[in-house]
Amino acid sequence: MLERIKFMKVNKTKQFDYTPRYYDARKERIQNMRKAYDAEANATPTEQQLRLREKMQNAWSIESSYTKQSRSANIRLIIILAILLLATYFILDYVDIFTAEIIDLENP
Repeated sequence: MLERIKFMKVNKTKQFDYTPRYYDARKERIQNMRKAYDAEANATPTEQQLRLREKMQNAWSIESSYTKQSRSANIRLIIILAILLLATYFILDYVDIFTAEIIDLENP
């Protein structure tokens, strides 16, 4: 019975099977570029034309999206400036009316 009860039980340490991995982004980018160039070198002229057309369409869509974003940002800026100018005009007009009333009260 005393054998089953162990007050001073010492656990064994756990062992892990960890193997560290190394990731080299530059090496992967170079490998991807090599694959792309090899595929392009072995491609037929029609495939090369299709790839060129696709690249041009992607470049055009990126440029058009940039111009849309730029235009919307400019419109937003103009709206904000207009609101600020109107708010400043009304505040200064209110201050002018308020000072005119004070001057009228001082000179009866």
